Amino acid sequence: MDSVNENITLLVAFATRDGDAIPKGHFGEAPRFDIYRLSETMVERVASVHNPRTGASRSDHQQTGRGGGGIGRFLGEHGAQVMVSRGFGPNIQRMRRRFLPVKVDLDSVAGAIGLLQANWPAVQAQWLQGEERKHLVLRR
Repeated sequence: MDSVNENITLLVAFATRDGDAIPKGHFGEAPRFDIYRLSETMVERVASVHNPRTGASRSDHQQTGRGGGGIGRFLGEHGAQVMVSRGFGPNIQRMRRRFLPVKVDLDSVAGAIGLLQANWPAVQAQWLQGEERKHLVLRR
């Protein structure tokens, strides 16, 4: 198992409107998710995926009864380990068993990346707690 002294790399999904702006709403309401491979010193954009629960596909999920669990499954298929947003809903309790939710007070992905990297030891330590992890709140 990785230790906090080893600089691990994580796949981080940012809730975003357009690839830059982080909307004020809950994570699962974002139109898309931009996924980055991050460490304390490295940033690599991996993918940009549209949220299957917004827009035209939202009614499809409502008809099939696939509610909030769909986002976790969807992001898990993309390898995400960390979720970053300006807000989270009540599902945060369930989601943190599989992901590390990080709430930020910044409205841009670039700013949030800098904030995560500046707090990387805390991010890494909380991720390594496994299913016992808590969510993080990071402020500039």
